[in-house]
Amino acid sequence: MTNQGFLLAEDAAIKRRLSNISVSDDRQATRVAKVFFRYPETETERDYPFITIEHVGLSHDRSRQHSEQTYYFSTSASASLNPTFIDYFPSETDRAGMISELGNQNYLRTDSFVPLTLMYQISTYARSALHDRQLTSKILRRVLPFRRGFIEIPEDGTIRRFELTGWGNSDLLDGEAAYRKRIFRKVYTIQMSAEMPASDLEGLKQVTSVVGNITNVDNGNPTVFTTSFSEEF
Repeated sequence: MTNQGFLLAEDAAIKRRLSNISVSDDRQATRVAKVFFRYPETETERDYPFITIEHVGLSHDRSRQHSEQTYYFSTSASASLNPTFIDYFPSETDRAGMISELGNQNYLRTDSFVPLTLMYQISTYARSALHDRQLTSKILRRVLPFRRGFIEIPEDGTIRRFELTGWGNSDLLDGEAAYRKRIFRKVYTIQMSAEMPASDLEGLKQVTSVVGNITNVDNGNPTVFTTSFSEEF
C-alpha cells in the first residue's frame, strides 16, 4: 500500500475518517468539506468549509510497554498459541503481507514494539454559523464519538484506540476581509494508540540437525575427543 510506514499509515487513516463530511444550506444541498494536512496557503484553496489535520506530538505509553522480548511470526498452527508470536508489523504489514515476506523461511523475528500515543489537532473552518454547527454535530456524533472511539489501519490490519480528549471554539477574524468577516473554527484534540517497530523483520530457518564433537578437557590429555554425535529435530 502507498501509505505504509509509521505515521504515514496513521495520517492517512485520519484523513479517510474525515473525508466526505458535508454541509447544506438553501443554496446548495450538499457541499463536501475538503481536508488538508496544513492550513491552505492560497485563497483559491480555501473553499469553505474545510478541515485541517496537524500531528502535534507523541509520547511513550509506558503503561502498555512489556519487558523486552523477541517477537516471531510463523504460519505454524501452534504459533497463535504463543504470546510472543505476532501476525502484523505496525503501520506496514498485515498477516497476508507477513506470509508473503516469510517466503520459504520458517520464522520472521523482530524486537518487541514500542507503544506510543499520538496526538493530533483537527480544526474545522466555516464561513457561516449553520455550517459550523453541522460540522460539529457530525464530527461529535459520527466521526469522533465519545466512548466508542476507534480507527482502522488497513496497512497492518489493526484497530486502534482513537479518542477525543477535548474540543472548543477558536473563532477568527479574516484578515483578508479587513477583519470584517468571522471565520467559525472548532479545534478538536485527538489521541491515537500506536506502536513503533524497534527493529526490522529478520528471516530465520529452523534448525533440523546438530552434528559436532565434544572435547575432553581433562588436564592429563586435553586433545581426546569423544565419538561424534547427531541430533535430529
